[in-house]
Amino acid sequence: MALVIDRMFDEYQQYMEDHRDRRSLNFPLVNTVWPVVTIIATYLYVVLRAGPKYMEQRKPYDLKTVIRIYNIVQVVANGGYFIAVMYLMLRWENFSFKCQPVNYSESKQGYEELYLSYGYFLLKVLDLADTVFFVLRKKQSHVSFLHVYHHAVMVTLSFLAVIFVPGGHVIMLGVWNSLVHAVMYFYYYLASYGNQNSWKKYLTRLQLVQFIHMGFHFGRPALMGLNCGFPRIWHWVGFLQAVFILGMFLDFYVKAYVSKSRGSAKKIT
Repeated sequence: MALVIDRMFDEYQQYMEDHRDRRSLNFPLVNTVWPVVTIIATYLYVVLRAGPKYMEQRKPYDLKTVIRIYNIVQVVANGGYFIAVMYLMLRWENFSFKCQPVNYSESKQGYEELYLSYGYFLLKVLDLADTVFFVLRKKQSHVSFLHVYHHAVMVTLSFLAVIFVPGGHVIMLGVWNSLVHAVMYFYYYLASYGNQNSWKKYLTRLQLVQFIHMGFHFGRPALMGLNCGFPRIWHWVGFLQAVFILGMFLDFYVKAYVSKSRGSAKKIT
């Protein structure tokens, strides 16, 4: 067994040596795989086991002020990211929405794409606090499979993007996701002062539009077999992830809004 583990570790080391982008070797949390593995493992343990057990005999914490500050931070961070990435994309020459290669060079644009990818990864790590707040407020019903899966997978994929495909075709995910999150956390901030349920349906629709476009964005080059310098496997990862999340969000939308509307209509008649 020890020999098998040693062999697997050697293969991992060799693969990372041959394929990872070495420009990010000194970046915190992405210099090796272990910080991210630790973050995700701790997150899952806390929100699924340790947290609920800790809160079992305790009253919910009043985190209204903390969460309001957190929401403002998210709005500023995601809004700033959206403005930055849009400005840079419009400034870059010959950026293709059809199939954009990764710029691995030491050029200014190459590092801009790398920093945008790293910034997006940090935003996804920050998002994990959402679930912790649910646990501390004893809203464990909100800690659904969709919620936990989405947060954990986004940290994982954004980390892998930083070390393997920092930029290129995947940049569009950061555009959409930062815009949606800026709007979403602004809604959460307003909702903390009163009932804003009328917004929720439209926020979910915006998320659905995001996933539909991401499915098209990654699916077109994947299904057409386009080769532009962006690894094909990542077209397929993006496409399948978008389709899977779209399906889960559609299921949520139907149950939360369509089914309830039909039920209300039946009661009225």
